[in-house]
Amino acid sequence: VAAGGLVAWVLTELTARLALVAVDVALEVEPRRLVAGESVVATVTLTNRKPVHLPWIEVTLALPEGILAPGDRPDAPPRAALRATVAPRGHERVTLRFPLQVPDRGAYAIGPLTLRSGDWLGFIEVERTVATATAGIVAYPRPLAVADHHRPSLRPLAEAGARRGLVPDPLRFRGVREHRPGDPRKEIHWKLSARLGALQTKLYDPATSLDGVFLLNVASYEQYWIIADPEAVELVIAATAELVRLAAGAGRQVGLVTNGIDSLTHERPRSPIGRGPRTVARSLEILARLGPYAMAAPETVFLRERGRLPYGATLVAVTPIVSPGLAEALLVLRRSQHRVLALAVTPPAPALAARLHA
Repeated sequence: VAAGGLVAWVLTELTARLALVAVDVALEVEPRRLVAGESVVATVTLTNRKPVHLPWIEVTLALPEGILAPGDRPDAPPRAALRATVAPRGHERVTLRFPLQVPDRGAYAIGPLTLRSGDWLGFIEVERTVATATAGIVAYPRPLAVADHHRPSLRPLAEAGARRGLVPDPLRFRGVREHRPGDPRKEIHWKLSARLGALQTKLYDPATSLDGVFLLNVASYEQYWIIADPEAVELVIAATAELVRLAAGAGRQVGLVTNGIDSLTHERPRSPIGRGPRTVARSLEILARLGPYAMAAPETVFLRERGRLPYGATLVAVTPIVSPGLAEALLVLRRSQHRVLALAVTPPAPALAARLHA
């Protein structure tokens, strides 16, 4: 009996110590970039590199708050982890797939993975956390619903500004074209016309361009340090993301300036004006990771950026409210040869709106 007990003890200790030896695990999540409301798949690959069969291994995948498993309700308590148990044979690779839902914008870190196993007789359990088995994903703001496009509060200032044409700047000579009836006589390029034997009209770049820098204000109140209105903040972030997509889709350069704070770096992010998928992805990632709190008053941030704004660029301010300070900053920017549009969730006071329209 004593010999049998000794053998059982040795077997228990040995198999428990070797349970997680030569067991590798890896985590992949696809896609890494998505729009809020879409799904991802977390794939866990577990490899038993030993020739010995393992009776059981429990794999636990930690989930951050905001990531849901199929069937979870958004209003239910968050699930902290997903678990699965497998029994890999010697030199076998097992693949587990966990579909996950990402209902809200944000940056999320899925993982790490924790492995738990034990001896063959079930007396001892061992556990190992694989800290490197993590995967980050970014959920961009979802597109605005059709109803949101027609919110009166989002349109009036933008529509009034959009009806204004772009004014050519005589200091920004672009080239010439053949003269057409109705062209001003003063714009005829007489020397080139004489050389070519046909009238040529000068062309100028506009004083303002349709390339847009979006000025996003996340402060819901004039006192920017007051706790934010979550609904208003989400609306202006979603609206800015939609405008960035539309402008980029029209082939325009886009940039982004905000007084918000990155929820990961705790710094104020910005995206310089540019064109192409990388610029759009940079702007959308900033919007995805933006927290609900402002670092400073919007007028302070936007005027501080004035020297870095491209000459003549169109500036689109997206804001929950138009405070007197923000209105004054927008007028200053307009006097700096920028075309300025403003979109607000809450319509400004009539006197303030009249001043902006003037």
